[in-house]
Amino acid sequence: MALCECMDTVKVREGPSTEFSDIGRVYPGDIVQFQRFTENEGRVWGEIDYDKYCCVVDTNGSMYFKIREDGGNDSGNVSMLQKNSRFGAVRKSGCCFLCACYLGGLNNINEADDCWDWATDNNKVRASDSYVNIDKYKLATQIAERYGRNERSGKIVKGNHHFYVVDNNGTEIFNSAGPGYGH
Repeated sequence: MALCECMDTVKVREGPSTEFSDIGRVYPGDIVQFQRFTENEGRVWGEIDYDKYCCVVDTNGSMYFKIREDGGNDSGNVSMLQKNSRFGAVRKSGCCFLCACYLGGLNNINEADDCWDWATDNNKVRASDSYVNIDKYKLATQIAERYGRNERSGKIVKGNHHFYVVDNNGTEIFNSAGPGYGH
């Protein structure tokens, strides 16, 4: 296993080849734990989870990830995933809130933690179960304004009891439970 930091926007695919479907993205600064590596098509592919792969080294030698020397501990610059123990109340639910954070331009767990405090203190999100009390797109706009960020484009979709963000083509671009979850 290797804990790596993403250095570019990289597609997540269902298998270790460009022939496999594109099911999501990993973004600069995201921390990914690869289970194993394989070579195919002149590229090195890293397996994130069962049937979820990213190109680690491209055919031209470009590297999209770097190994974390510090193990990635407590840097604050990690994906906004519900599973992360630092999220507390958002850990079991909160996918809609995290989608609004993503669309509002937030990039890491420290920003999302701060936003959680602001959102619950101002009754935008219910602390007990992470229910978003206002329109989710309005929340994204307010988050972008609060943090001085540009809003990201995307549509929040509700799948199997789970919210995630897709682009105009319906391709997942953010999922707080990991690529492909809840479809």
